[in-house]
Amino acid sequence: MSRSKWGSRSLITIAAVALALSAGCSSGTNNGKVASSTAGVEKEKPKEKVTIKVWTNTRHDLEVREGLIKKFNETNPDNIQIDYKVYSDNYNEQLKLALNAGKLPDIAYYTPDLSTADYPLDLNPLITPEIRKRFDKSALTAPPTSKNGELDRVFENVTTFKLVYNKDLFKASGLDPEKPPTTWQEMQQYAKQITASGGGKKFGLGLPIKQSAFWRYYVTYPAVVSGDIYGRDGWNAVTGKYDFSPFAKYVKWWIDVNKEGSVFPGVGNYDNDMIRAQFSEGNIGMLSAATWDIGVFNDQFPAKIDWAVADFPTWAGKVLGGPGYETAGGFSINKKTEHLKEAKKVWEFMISDEMFVTLAKKGLGSFTNLAAQEKSIQPVDRKGSAGFVINGKSTNYPVAPLLDYSVLNPPLKVGSIDVKKAAVVNDVMSELFIRGKELPEIEKGLQELGDAFNKLTAANVEAKMVDLNKYLQPDFKPLK
Repeated sequence: MSRSKWGSRSLITIAAVALALSAGCSSGTNNGKVASSTAGVEKEKPKEKVTIKVWTNTRHDLEVREGLIKKFNETNPDNIQIDYKVYSDNYNEQLKLALNAGKLPDIAYYTPDLSTADYPLDLNPLITPEIRKRFDKSALTAPPTSKNGELDRVFENVTTFKLVYNKDLFKASGLDPEKPPTTWQEMQQYAKQITASGGGKKFGLGLPIKQSAFWRYYVTYPAVVSGDIYGRDGWNAVTGKYDFSPFAKYVKWWIDVNKEGSVFPGVGNYDNDMIRAQFSEGNIGMLSAATWDIGVFNDQFPAKIDWAVADFPTWAGKVLGGPGYETAGGFSINKKTEHLKEAKKVWEFMISDEMFVTLAKKGLGSFTNLAAQEKSIQPVDRKGSAGFVINGKSTNYPVAPLLDYSVLNPPLKVGSIDVKKAAVVNDVMSELFIRGKELPEIEKGLQELGDAFNKLTAANVEAKMVDLNKYLQPDFKPLK
């Protein structure tokens, strides 16, 4: 619009205001009407638009989240606009750049770097009774490492660990495809039977320990349903000590089934991707799997078989511990945001039932949100989705202390292995497995590992690097 047109309108506006004022002076009644009319205009004035920047590093659910955000932007009554950005490849770098420039977003998907930067607002005051009813307790529990018990995010993602099995191979081997093994002894027999019927091409089990971390899949988490575990990664939250000895019989079991030829050949030379691909091709009867394997068997290596999900078997045929799960992820609010009121409303939207149910229906994850755990909403075209949701029996096992391994120098040893990282338990299991040790030797090795971790823990406590009280749960029960 030209300057002359703006000038004409300004003159007209001034004249109109002058007439209104003169009319107001000549009549008290009219003055009242003008005042009333002006007040009405002020009430109807739209709220100023506020943009809330939200950053994340998760791209797999982008389409669904963007659709819901578009709807929020168009319908929320507060004129809030969400500016949603995904940095899947360089998220931490973007956060560091923003921190240095003093331009961190209003809301960000949590990473430890945010805590280091003193970014997160304590969410405890925002957790209403209504929110508590909508989430698993684990989602709203501050971890022992948190500052003064502050809650920096609502933990939204759930990872569960299960047994997956090939129903086609069960049937071909004379096994009931609707009856997965319920004991380790039964699973050993099933594996023999599948291998015997496989003609040297199909095997009962797979064990991808080229990456030693997968002992967590094949020993640590399977052990929980037998009631042998009172914390994660060998930690016993009841006694306040590390104890790896319950894992000995599981390591020995794997040594035995491997010697029997029931495990896919080449153990130690293949990784998890290879063994999952073999399962999808129909060459393996049973594997350990985690929530993210829903995507693997539907998308990455689409299964050419009929497969199902089951709980791990138990040692004595009786469930004595709830199936374990872990929580992670979630959005933090910038405690220094200039738009705290609006940021809180956006955060509430990001943890809404609508958000998680929509994601769950698309098979885009398993969540702590209770509405999203309903099996009835799990997508039928995403095979396995319903099998990985948590339920009333699932147990959130206590976390192990966060230890500084440099506190003891030189590090302690178990055999020839230095105890200088949390994952050393997996390395020790691999060593015992490869050497084919008998049970007493396995028990001895894991006892030495427990002794080393307890000495390391004591050194951390003495150095005031760990407050052990934060990691104790004397009343913890593995079965609800």
